[in-house]
Amino acid sequence: MPDDSESMNGTVDQDSPTWLGLNWQLSLSSGWGIAGLNMARVMDLDGRFKAVPLLPSAQLEYSSEAFEPLVAKLQRREQEVAKALGQAKEGRLACDFSVIHSVGNEIHEEDMPYPGVPERVGSRNFAVVFFELNPPSGFTTNNAKKFDIIFGGSTWNSTVLKQHGLANVDTFLQGVDLELFQPRPKSQQERFVIFSGGKLEFRKGQDIVIAAFREFVKTHPNAVLATTWHNPWPKAMNGIVKAGRVEGVPQKNPDGDWGITEWASNNGVPSENFHDHGLVANHLMPEVFAQADVALFPNRCEGGTNLVAMEAMASGIPCILSANTGHMDLINEDNCYPLLKQSEVTSFTNTKDWGESDVAEVLENLKRVYTDRQEARRHGEQAAKFMRDWSWKKRTNYLINKIDKIHKH
Repeated sequence: MPDDSESMNGTVDQDSPTWLGLNWQLSLSSGWGIAGLNMARVMDLDGRFKAVPLLPSAQLEYSSEAFEPLVAKLQRREQEVAKALGQAKEGRLACDFSVIHSVGNEIHEEDMPYPGVPERVGSRNFAVVFFELNPPSGFTTNNAKKFDIIFGGSTWNSTVLKQHGLANVDTFLQGVDLELFQPRPKSQQERFVIFSGGKLEFRKGQDIVIAAFREFVKTHPNAVLATTWHNPWPKAMNGIVKAGRVEGVPQKNPDGDWGITEWASNNGVPSENFHDHGLVANHLMPEVFAQADVALFPNRCEGGTNLVAMEAMASGIPCILSANTGHMDLINEDNCYPLLKQSEVTSFTNTKDWGESDVAEVLENLKRVYTDRQEARRHGEQAAKFMRDWSWKKRTNYLINKIDKIHKH
């Protein structure tokens, strides 16, 4: 153990589960946070590993009842971690147990982890990586070699890593809470509701949604665009103007909320045809999906498999999905409406394999769903059937089986 580190020993006794650190924040408002919470739950039920959060969690007190016992355990473990960190020197925590790290676009950068960021290292180290930027970089190989196994969050991510000549690559496709997200009776309403979710930014393609919807609503005045576009990193919204389909970005209202409705209105979407759900806790999303006739995801890139789209599909909502990057793991011939016209993205650099969805094709598919509800229902049913194989239990067990095998060698 390095002299500049303090040891955090996860060995309690021979009958206790082995500690397994999760080196990211668990929360209810981000894909990583939701993934971590569900992975921790599966680990505790499995019994081989005890999930230990290495960063303070956020909002877990608002979890659904099903998670309350787990949250209490996780918070006690967080306190132990905080105590150990308080004793550590120079922000470094060396753990006497394995750690799973969350990795993003920094996999391609020279400084990973970033300078000044407290480092947490395990006796063995694994990584789950979701990257969108795809630059040619020698740093990718060096960074990946720091881990026993690096799990790509999509087949696309794993393929890119293997193209760098890496042999320690596997694939971890995230799961869905199938107890929470399942087909439910649709709300009775006269409006045709188009759902769009994901933090507002260029990569998620909300400008494409706006461009298609403002045309669609001209001939379908009963249509409503319902969104969950909250972005906790407002600077990331600025790139949404790059493709030239929208102007400006949402501005904060006097009450502190982002004026997404006003922004949509300024870009040609009538306010009476737009509904911003705001920030919605994950366990309340089924209520949002119960109102939707279709979900639209013309995303330019997904490093993972787009958790919001997966939840919509599991809920039986007909989905329109861009046929690129991580979305390809979700698309088969009859479970969605794929956007097949994918042109090169040129507004940013390092966007190899990204796809620019065609607004006309989006519009065509919206009209198709509106006109043929029976076909749309079949696509929704097939989507829900497809997602039955994506439980957090199955997906997380794949991950911990791989880690357990390393432990036993």
